[in-house]
Amino acid sequence: MTQEVRTEELSFTTLKFYPKFVISTVKEDIQIDEEHIQTLKEIIVDHYKKQPFIYLANRINSYSVNPLIYVNLIELNLLKGVGIISEDIQRLKTANFEKQFASFPFEIFQNNDEAKAWAERLMTAS
Repeated sequence: MTQEVRTEELSFTTLKFYPKFVISTVKEDIQIDEEHIQTLKEIIVDHYKKQPFIYLANRINSYSVNPLIYVNLIELNLLKGVGIISEDIQRLKTANFEKQFASFPFEIFQNNDEAKAWAERLMTAS
């Protein structure tokens, strides 16, 4: 499996960068809004430069996301897919609802290994 390249601690999330994907673990009780998304886009694009990548959200904490942010992610041409990781049934149901707002590959996983394997396959197929 691919090795982590670096970790970035932000006030609202921890980002773990891998060669073809990034895993974000948002902190407890955060409400993800446009400002957070803008910060994420800047940091992630700066890391990957002009390389395509997959965004994986590790939902081990309770936080909220406005599903309309997925519409704004379309402008991020390098984003090739989003994966949501959680063992919590309610968080998986929420992710399933969010999926309808995404116009790119969007999958839901119960563990990191499944999500990483999907990201690797998706990037290899691109």
